[in-house]
Amino acid sequence: MLNKLLYCLKTAYKSIISNVLLNLITSTTIAITFIIFVSFLLIVLNLSKFQRSWVDQLQIIFYFKDSATPKAIDDTKLQISGHPEVESVKYVSSSQALNILKKSLKGQDGILEGLTSNPLPSSLEIKLMEEFLTLEGVEQFVNKIGNNKYLDDIEYGQKWLYRFITFFEILKITGLVLGGFLFLFTLFIISNTIKLMVYNRREEIEIMKLVGATNLFIKLPFCIEGIFQGIIGASFALTFLFILINIFLRQFMSSLHFYLGTVDFAFVDFVITVYVLILGALLGLSGSLLSLYSLEEFQS
Repeated sequence: MLNKLLYCLKTAYKSIISNVLLNLITSTTIAITFIIFVSFLLIVLNLSKFQRSWVDQLQIIFYFKDSATPKAIDDTKLQISGHPEVESVKYVSSSQALNILKKSLKGQDGILEGLTSNPLPSSLEIKLMEEFLTLEGVEQFVNKIGNNKYLDDIEYGQKWLYRFITFFEILKITGLVLGGFLFLFTLFIISNTIKLMVYNRREEIEIMKLVGATNLFIKLPFCIEGIFQGIIGASFALTFLFILINIFLRQFMSSLHFYLGTVDFAFVDFVITVYVLILGALLGLSGSLLSLYSLEEFQS
């Protein structure tokens, strides 16, 4: 069995060397497919990471009406603190809010020079427990406290969150559809490449059959060749994207932080890298089997 396996490996290696151009075209096609696929995967993973980071820092801001008395504010704070979903409640007076605004406008203080009074309301900054930091959980809590008579407005970035989640779902569906078409196209390319290689070796295959070689023994080198093509294509895609992303991050880090805050752009981890390589091998094997199954040379 070991000698047979070694023979199949040597045969596959010789076939790759003798058909460098065909194998290069196939591996390049696989690489392009995986560049697009892994790019979508990276976008989804990092948007998911960003969403998680944003949700973890989510605060519900409860703005009081101007008519709210200090006692009403204390009672409201105590009432909201009593909800099981609440982790912490921080009171921010209107004067504190104005000071925070002034600090955030450092170097542009002239914008506030014309103010004759403080237009900012007092508020409560509400932080929920981690298990309630979901879109549904936040909405349910907001509905609970939304009937307070001292409430002027509630802000938690709901419009932005809805748009982000909708975009995120559309992106995932687009990635799945595009990935499906790309993998089918790649299967077609691999299948036709293997067929060409079989035709190039048809005389050798006929001789092997005459001396008693089984179809499985003859097919195995082609299957190994397809697996090599898939692994090489997937490896090139991962390497290319890793280099590209690192160059991109070094040049445009400040811009990324402007849009993504403190969240760093992450590459695929070791586990996902292994899965991508396995997927490449399976894609190459599937293309080989697809072509070999339909060839007359291997019909019983």
